[in-house]
Amino acid sequence: MTSAAFLALVQMGLAPAWMVAIVISRELAVTALRNFAYSRGVAMPASPLGKIKMVAQVSAILALILGDVYLPGFLVIGRAALWIVVVTALLSGADYFRRFSGLRNPGVADITLARSQRSDRKAG
Repeated sequence: MTSAAFLALVQMGLAPAWMVAIVISRELAVTALRNFAYSRGVAMPASPLGKIKMVAQVSAILALILGDVYLPGFLVIGRAALWIVVVTALLSGADYFRRFSGLRNPGVADITLARSQRSDRKAG
């Protein structure tokens, strides 16, 4: 739904296409990564950055729509929120890829488990 709203904002001239392309590309990539991980039996929960991105997305969409039609001052808020969306999309996308690469390399994915086992061996 947010992707459709962003595409409409591009069509209305309220959001730059390159920003929306980054956001939608991140959504597709992260969805693919999460589905692949799930098919391997590993759940990849939403990251805190992803949740911040979602709040910024909803805020940007709302502010840009309201700013265009009713409250011109909201355009500034919407544009600022859109920048937050792009930055958090890039950061959270990178975080998902980092976590996914850890899943592909068992030595990295199990580092917390390995640390706890090592400390158990030292204590025992």
